[in-house]
Amino acid sequence: MPHPQPSHRMAARTEGLPLQQRRFCLCALAGLGLSVAGLATGRVARAASYPATIAALHEARASEIHVHFTYTEYAKRAQQEGYRGIAYLFAACAASEWVHGNNFGLILASLGEQLPVIAKPGIELRATRDNLIAGAQGEIHSVESFYPRLLDKLTPEGLQDAIHAVRFAWAAEKQHRDKMQSIQRLSVPFFEQVARAIDLKTGQYFVCRLCGSTTNAVPPDTCPVCKNASSHYRRIEPPA
Repeated sequence: MPHPQPSHRMAARTEGLPLQQRRFCLCALAGLGLSVAGLATGRVARAASYPATIAALHEARASEIHVHFTYTEYAKRAQQEGYRGIAYLFAACAASEWVHGNNFGLILASLGEQLPVIAKPGIELRATRDNLIAGAQGEIHSVESFYPRLLDKLTPEGLQDAIHAVRFAWAAEKQHRDKMQSIQRLSVPFFEQVARAIDLKTGQYFVCRLCGSTTNAVPPDTCPVCKNASSHYRRIEPPA
């Protein structure tokens, strides 16, 4: 079933964004057709019906955008230190986190919520090995604590758009955790050797613009997370 087209009011919120992020936003508008369809026909959910969901989505949006900024800086540091493969992994994860934060923002906007500007946080940059450990620990926290807690908060109110978006983000965070942990476990005693092997073996990264699923190849038919067509995947450019 085709996704509904995004409303002009929501699409206008993407004006002024960098081109790649704007494309991700507009694609997500189409993919989150549940709320967008309601907007297009004037059926806007009343925010008063979803207080816990709104609070959870604001928290999740802020968290994901902060992580996006953090991974972007981690990618720059890894590139500066000559670890191209790890830099590329961080860049791909940063793109995925942007999708999650954007999806939460779209749902909040559909409920009539104002979206505060989220400033770039103070980021403690260390050596790439330490940044990788911090990233893996953050993903573990997201998978085991943060997203299960959010689902517990918003599920009773039953806003399906929000439930789906959180579940999609949770699944993508598991992908990030697995990739980072696999590198971290191997690299504890032999970081340089492992990092250089990753430089040679890393192929490409692709991110689903609808849910943030992060893979090394475009799935053959549908996204394993959101089940939409794999044509929504886009290749992430390696850091320059």
